[in-house]
Amino acid sequence: MSDLPDGPAGTSADASPSVQDDVARLAGQIKTMRGILVQLLQDVVRADSRLDQAQSGRLIEANEQLVLSALDARADAETANGALDEASRIIGLDALTGLPNRTVLLDRFEHAISSARRHGNRVALLFLDLNAFKQINDSFGHAAGDKALQLVAACLTSLVRETDTVSRHGGDEFLLLLAEITDPGDAALVAEKVNAALGEIDMIDGHAVSLTASIGIGLYPDDGADAKTLIGHADTAMYLAKQQQAGGFVFHADSALRPLALECPTAGRTLRSQPLLDAPNELPAADFEERHAHLREANEKLLLAALGAQELLDAAEEARLRQAELLARVADLLDPWRVASVQPAHPS
Repeated sequence: MSDLPDGPAGTSADASPSVQDDVARLAGQIKTMRGILVQLLQDVVRADSRLDQAQSGRLIEANEQLVLSALDARADAETANGALDEASRIIGLDALTGLPNRTVLLDRFEHAISSARRHGNRVALLFLDLNAFKQINDSFGHAAGDKALQLVAACLTSLVRETDTVSRHGGDEFLLLLAEITDPGDAALVAEKVNAALGEIDMIDGHAVSLTASIGIGLYPDDGADAKTLIGHADTAMYLAKQQQAGGFVFHADSALRPLALECPTAGRTLRSQPLLDAPNELPAADFEERHAHLREANEKLLLAALGAQELLDAAEEARLRQAELLARVADLLDPWRVASVQPAHPS
C-alpha cells in the first residue's frame, strides 16, 4: 500500500491554504479601498460645504457693501444739498430757481419804500400763486414740477426792470416787487403780461401743460406802509383772485370792498356782484362809514381764515407726499437685504 495520497485529494489539500490567503488578502485590500473611498467622499462633501459657505458669505458681504454704499451716497447727497442751501442762503438766492430769497426781497422792499417816500411815488407788490400746480407734480413727478418752477422764474424775471425784484415766496408762490411806479395801472399791466407769458409755456419735459397764475396786488402807500403789511394784503387779494377766475388779478383795495366769491344759492349769482348796502343814501354818512368799516374788517378776517385753512391743507398734503417718498426710498434700500436673506446655505 503506497504512502502517497491520491492525486486529486492531495492537490485539494495543498491548494486550500493558498486560496484562503488570497481571499483574505483581497478582502483586506477591498476594505482598505472602501475606507479610502469613504474618506474621499467626506472630503468632497466638506469641500463643497466650505465652497457654498464662502459664496454665501461673499454674497452677504457684497450686499452689505451695496447697502452701505447707498446709505453713504444718500448721506453725501443730503450733505451736498444742505451745503447748497446754506450757500444759497448766504448769497441770498433760492436754491431751486436762483431767485432772490425772502431776506433779499425784504431788504429791497425797505429801500423801495424809502425811495418812493422821498419822491412821492408808489411801490407795487404782486403776489402770484400758480393755478393747478399740484397736478403737474402728481401727473408728471416732482422733477417736472421743479422744472416748471424754474421756467416760471425765468419768465417772470424777463418781464420786469432791473430795479424790480422777483422772489420765490415758497412752494409755487412768487412775489414781484415793482419799485418806483406812478400809477396802479402799471401794476395791472405787469399782471396781464405775466399770465400772457405763462400761457406760452406749454411743454415741460415732453408733457403738455397749461400755466396760469392768480395775482393779488398791494400798493404803497395806499394799502400799507411796510413790507409785512403789503405782503399780507397782496396775499389776501390773491386768494380772492383765485376764487374769481384762474389767471386773473385783484387789487387789495378792491378785495377789501368785496366778499369772497361764494355762490349765492337763492339769487344764483356771486355775492361779489351784489351791492354792499341796499340803499346807502338812506343812511347818515357817519353810520354808512362805520358799517362799511365793520364789513371790510369782517371780510378781511374771513379771507385770512380761509387762506390759513388752505395753507394747512397744502402743508398736510406736502408732508404726506414726502413721507410716502421716504418710505419708498427705504424700501428700495432694503431690497439687497431681502435678496441676501433668501439665498440658500447649500445648493439644492
